[in-house]
Amino acid sequence: MYVSRAVESMRADPIEGESVALVLETAPDADPASVADRARAAGATVDRHLQFDDLLVTAPQERIDALCALDGLDAVQTSDAIAITSVDDVEEDVDLDE
Repeated sequence: MYVSRAVESMRADPIEGESVALVLETAPDADPASVADRARAAGATVDRHLQFDDLLVTAPQERIDALCALDGLDAVQTSDAIAITSVDDVEEDVDLDE
């Protein structure tokens, strides 16, 4: 399983009381609902289901190790690494006539 350098850094030296937004990339043969349930049990909040059955979660940094140990994952990255922002921060301005 791939774990980004940023996640590895927080995993090695978590800041108590700080949370992080992570993308959990599910394995092709994994059940996303089961992975989401296990992520919740490991201390994460599942914020969104993303395309390709991936999950956007928020978790205390001290719970990253437990999340990385979950079965059914191909990768764990920060949401910043793949340009995921919170729903509140997203603003779409599309002119379909252009």
